[in-house]
Amino acid sequence: MNRAISSVLHLLPRIISSSIPAKQFLESDRPQREKLGIAIVVVVVKLEKENLAKLGYWGQMTEIIVSIVAKFSEYLVPLTIRQGQYLFCGHKITKCLEKEKKALASTRDSVQRRIEDASHRAEKVTDAVLGWLNDVKELIEEVELLEQEIEAHSSSCFRGKCPNRKRYSLCKKMEKKTKAMIQLNQKSEFEPFSQPAPIPDIEYFSSENFEYFQSTILAAGQLLEALQDDSGYIIGLYGMGGSGKTTLVKEVGKKAKELRHFDRVLFATVSHSPNIMKIQDEIAELLDLILDERSEAGRARRISMRLQSGERILIILDDVWAKLNLEEIGIPVDGNQKGCKVLLTTRRQDVCDLMDCPKRIPLNLLSEGEAWSLFRKHASIDEDALSSSNPLNDVQRKVCKECKGLPIAIVAVGSSLKGKSSAVDEWKVALQSLRDSKPMDVDEGVRDAFNCLKLSYEYLKSKEAKLLFLICSMFPEDHEILIDDLFKYGVALGICGECFDLARNRLRVCINKLVNSCLLMPCETSQVDLVFRRKNDRVKMHDMVRDVALWIASKDHPIMVNLAKDLNASIDNGAIKDCFALSSWNNNGIDKFPHGLDAPKLQILLLNLFGHRTPLRLTGPCELLEASFQGMKTLKVVALINKYIYQKVAISFPQSLQLLTNLRTLRLVGWDLGDISFVVSLKRLEILDLQESKFKQLPNGIENLNKLKLLDLSLCRIEESCLKIIRRCSQLEELYAFNYGDSSSLGITGPYECFEDDITSPSLQSYKLCIGPFMSHPSKMHSLTTRLLYINGFNPSASDVFVKYLLRRAQDVLLYNLHGGYRNIFPDTVQAVGCMNELTNLQLKNCSEMECLIDVTSSSADQFPIDATPPSLVELHLEHMDNLKQLWCGPLLHCFFEKLQVLKMAYCIQLRSIFPRQCNLQNLKRLSLSKCRTLTSLFPMSVAGTLVKLEYLSITECSELRHIINNEQKDGTDTGEVIVNVPDNFRVILPELKELTISSCGKLEFILPISCVEGLVHLRKIRISDVFKLKYVFGQNDHEDQLSYLSRTKLVPPLRCLEEVELESLPNLLSIFSENYHLSWECLRKLVWRNCPKLSTNSSYSMDFASEDRELPPNLGVHLGKECLISKLEYLSLLKVHELRFIWTDSTLTQTLSLRYLRYLSVTNCRNLKSIFSVVIQRSLPELLELYVGNCEELEEIIAENEEDDNVSTAQVCFPKLTRIEVRRCNKLKSLFSTAIARMLPQLSILTIIDAPQLKEIFRRSSKEGANDEELLMLPNLKEIRLEELKSLVDVGLDTRGLRKVISECPSIRSGTIDSA
Repeated sequence: MNRAISSVLHLLPRIISSSIPAKQFLESDRPQREKLGIAIVVVVVKLEKENLAKLGYWGQMTEIIVSIVAKFSEYLVPLTIRQGQYLFCGHKITKCLEKEKKALASTRDSVQRRIEDASHRAEKVTDAVLGWLNDVKELIEEVELLEQEIEAHSSSCFRGKCPNRKRYSLCKKMEKKTKAMIQLNQKSEFEPFSQPAPIPDIEYFSSENFEYFQSTILAAGQLLEALQDDSGYIIGLYGMGGSGKTTLVKEVGKKAKELRHFDRVLFATVSHSPNIMKIQDEIAELLDLILDERSEAGRARRISMRLQSGERILIILDDVWAKLNLEEIGIPVDGNQKGCKVLLTTRRQDVCDLMDCPKRIPLNLLSEGEAWSLFRKHASIDEDALSSSNPLNDVQRKVCKECKGLPIAIVAVGSSLKGKSSAVDEWKVALQSLRDSKPMDVDEGVRDAFNCLKLSYEYLKSKEAKLLFLICSMFPEDHEILIDDLFKYGVALGICGECFDLARNRLRVCINKLVNSCLLMPCETSQVDLVFRRKNDRVKMHDMVRDVALWIASKDHPIMVNLAKDLNASIDNGAIKDCFALSSWNNNGIDKFPHGLDAPKLQILLLNLFGHRTPLRLTGPCELLEASFQGMKTLKVVALINKYIYQKVAISFPQSLQLLTNLRTLRLVGWDLGDISFVVSLKRLEILDLQESKFKQLPNGIENLNKLKLLDLSLCRIEESCLKIIRRCSQLEELYAFNYGDSSSLGITGPYECFEDDITSPSLQSYKLCIGPFMSHPSKMHSLTTRLLYINGFNPSASDVFVKYLLRRAQDVLLYNLHGGYRNIFPDTVQAVGCMNELTNLQLKNCSEMECLIDVTSSSADQFPIDATPPSLVELHLEHMDNLKQLWCGPLLHCFFEKLQVLKMAYCIQLRSIFPRQCNLQNLKRLSLSKCRTLTSLFPMSVAGTLVKLEYLSITECSELRHIINNEQKDGTDTGEVIVNVPDNFRVILPELKELTISSCGKLEFILPISCVEGLVHLRKIRISDVFKLKYVFGQNDHEDQLSYLSRTKLVPPLRCLEEVELESLPNLLSIFSENYHLSWECLRKLVWRNCPKLSTNSSYSMDFASEDRELPPNLGVHLGKECLISKLEYLSLLKVHELRFIWTDSTLTQTLSLRYLRYLSVTNCRNLKSIFSVVIQRSLPELLELYVGNCEELEEIIAENEEDDNVSTAQVCFPKLTRIEVRRCNKLKSLFSTAIARMLPQLSILTIIDAPQLKEIFRRSSKEGANDEELLMLPNLKEIRLEELKSLVDVGLDTRGLRKVISECPSIRSGTIDSA
């Protein structure tokens, strides 16, 4: 302080003499003014205190000081007050910092919840939201580091009243962070917050069953070559039906996108009767394009504009039968100039001619050897059966030859004969059938295929399976058929039997037979669909198989499938008279139901009147005339389905509907039904499906339909509550009524009614119900569980008897906002309900009154029978349980935890313990904890030993968590120490663990004890971030002999299956292991190492770093012989590895390191890094696609080359697939590569360099080429170049004609170097 006063006294004469003018002083640097202001205040205080004005000299100085203070008071007073606060208001500033940190964390949590909701809606949050979260994360990290610094200096800086320099500095930092948090909190409103996630295009299709043969390899190579040829705009692939064209083009499309030939690959099915609007919809969905236009022409123009936006787009049109006008769809015919190509598949070569395909590629049938190989696979013919002495071998080969090399026929016949390797007679019968039964009423080219597929049909011994196969042909080509729909139709036709519980099992058996015979295919379901349907809820039928089914049906059960625009025109010719089934898929809308249908044999009528997103063309309601049903008295199934998602179309029904006395299934989906009282007259009705419809109420008398077994009200809008009527429907076996939004499908918008009568439904076997509004879609409504009940606002003591009955039998229960004073599930809630013995899955949300899940010490427990036990749960979800403190209270009953497989807990803010010491978690597979901020430990060591099936462990934002596996003394007391004992009866811990994710658990010092390492033989992924106190991933044991015990076991090297490692924001991490372990990197595919500053200097144990050069380990691979190291690394990201100087150098590699799988490399904020690759390493990167380098201040070169290297020519291309290079803020970088390397970048398409002030040339010329060489480099696939803030750049050195260019703040570029020839 005296030094500051002396400085002021030294400056005062100069200020007074105006050697430093006031204006100049006020414009001087802020730090200088702040220091002077503080010093002046201190001087004034000191002078006043000691009354120095009495002294002569000091008296004069006092007057001078007073005049200066007066002169500058208007400028300095606010400044000095603020500076004074830093000295004297430290406690207040600290409290303010804590307050704003909590507020920002709360806002962050709210934003993350919105992100989770958006994810459930299959939406993608905007970059602004993700950027804000990243800023919050970084700021909170900085605040927590500042808090650690404050805590470290609290004894010296914040005790006592005397201000000091450190207090001033820390308080100033705190105020700065506080302001930053306030500003960030104010920016938490986003508009828009999220958008619908892009639908995956060609990646959607699985490659699981694809198999390459010589014919497919040849065709695939020709297709890829044609796609790269700019002289051809449209390419045709032709071959027989069932030869594998569709599967091949999907694989080629995926490969073309993977190779970056195209930005998007779209797939649309054309089929025999093209529906232009449907094709337009498929293309628009994959382009994230909304088509508001009503006409086909308007929609086509919109699509054309999008396709010509500059992206490279491949459009695959599958199954084209005739000339197709591409402009009607919206595909520009000059697409080759716009980056758009078309690949079509067809059965007919002349279609390629009609479409003017310059490239026509055949897909030939399989050779005899290939056909036999495929046949053996699907018929399960083993090696032992191939001997020449086996009498069956010759017959099997002859059967295979009859399939004529057609894959679909081979697969179908082989599958139908699977498992009959010893039945010689059966194989001979099959062979004779294939030879004798040649269909004559089909085209000659497909007779063999039809015959083979018919044989597979005939081998279906079950009549039910055969009829189901024919029913599947009612749907359009490539239609995804819901198994639930097949069940509803199958019941009416007697396929499934009368008892619904067994009927579904029988249906599954039939479907399995058809799938196993390759007559049906399971569907590949997208992630969006998974929210609503399980993957195995749909099947498909190959178009050729469908043709065969319709051909077979034409003999005995004629089926008419109408895809024309006018159904009445299709049926006026009388063709429907003998039909067994009629289905129509009119996507353009009709306003009148088909009238006067004379179809006395018709049993199924399926009308899908409106297509998805298709504009309606109705002037009023859809009218059903009185004569509509008079000629169809044998109808068993009527399905009228409106899938137009934006409008419920009104429909009215005539009295003639009552004449359908045989009707068993009625489906009215997506309509505005108004009054549905007519259904009470359908006495034989078994299934009533009103999904997504709107009506006033369920009619009285529906309970008198004695045969009604299934009622589906899912997603309905019902004006009046129908719970009272449903309670009386005692005949129901299945009931479905779930919804989401502000009302339930039962018409209940508030607290539901309670009725005095004691009515139950003893026949009810399956139900999925939502009682009360649910604002988000219940994601498990289509789970395997047969009895599922979600209730919002449940009060057991004031609940209806019927609801309690449903709850007692439910297997899957969600209780949202449980209230009524119930502090536990067992015994209080269970006692109020009656019992819940069948409960296996339980979800509790926002049940703020609950304190414990199971409390066997409760007084209510004494009122239960002695043998009463809590439910044995398989899955448990707890969320926003504000007062929940523990799961179990009292003596442990093992049954509760023993069957538990999944446990998810979030926002349980008072939870302190989860697992009692005696519990057994032998079946637990997934454990996820989030935001349980008072939880201090997770597993006692005795419990950890029972985790023999745990595969997934995720813990996030549990800020007080200190131990995952906690030490315990023999007396059962918790030591509270970090060190963990290995028990005497040591056994492998977590043997099945595959994924480990830990994030934002600030008090963990290690994740797992090192004694666990040897048992983690299946661990594949480790993700750890924002764990600020973490020193080791696998921590210290308390006795040295424990490690020697592990060494004596001589188990395999630890973590040998590890594929992904992500370590991020771990400021105190020293090493992976606390002991002398060496990781085996042989399977590592992804390494992310970001902001772990201490790991690079103290990791010799865990990562085998070179001690002097600070390099990444050369053993990122496995030894193959003595000459080569092969690494499986695909993704490498390094951030803030400040002491890293080289990633790989040749000097430390005794063998050649091959990075043949590396695809993505990102290096950021590595201050001392000199280069990225060595000359040797850069020649072993055949798969590298993207390279990103940023904020590497000392980086001088990407490849550590020298003059000799520049002159060495190599025949091997160094970066054959590198498509994108981005370099930012590398101050010492002078060039990217030499021109020799640059010439070996055949696929480079995007080049970005920003803020490299010393960069003089992009590609360095060697002395041999000469500095004056004016020849420009040609990069054949370069599409975009971006150069910004390159002050020293003189020469681009590239031919930039035709490129998208962004060039700014490059003042030294020589004129004429851009766009020159």
